[in-house]
Amino acid sequence: MKTELKKKLSKVKDFENPRISLEQYQTPPALATDLLHAAEMQGDLEEVIDLGTGTGIFAIGAALAGTEVTAVEKDSKALKTAKENAEKLGVAEKIEFIQKDVREVSGSWKTVFMNPPFSQHSEEGSRFWVKATAIGEKVYSVSPSTGREGIKSLIKSSNHRVVELEEFKINLPATYGFHTQENRETSVDLIITEVIDNGN
Repeated sequence: MKTELKKKLSKVKDFENPRISLEQYQTPPALATDLLHAAEMQGDLEEVIDLGTGTGIFAIGAALAGTEVTAVEKDSKALKTAKENAEKLGVAEKIEFIQKDVREVSGSWKTVFMNPPFSQHSEEGSRFWVKATAIGEKVYSVSPSTGREGIKSLIKSSNHRVVELEEFKINLPATYGFHTQENRETSVDLIITEVIDNGN
């Protein structure tokens, strides 16, 4: 199952012209597969929302597993690519694509997937976490290891708790002009959180 999912997600087209202001990087298929597989093993691949879907890799992965997904993205070009990817992989009818800033999202979902901006110099990543913990029972996220303590602090101030945190090394391609290395190794955390059950 994992091998087949990774193979399909490797077909997801990357950003055509990634915007540095939005820190647009494609989530590596292997990493997306690991997070989706973890959610499936926990029975969390239902009532899914993908915040900042980008090119749609999480939404498409969940849809390939048979789940109906809401995918939110504020960048119209990225959303167009995500829709094209969903159509190419035959799951477009399972995904509701919405162009919207994550701060404007309202409602409730069982599971939130996200790969928010990594920058330590902007509030974007924090906004994702604030919204995700407000609307989701469980959150599955890729986050920069360098921002781990700040993210843990944000989670601690919410109604969620960390249930799993695992560090991975990934290779990011030289996406932007200022990148001098063809690939650069980056440490990321796969973080899973859940709503605190006050009954226990």
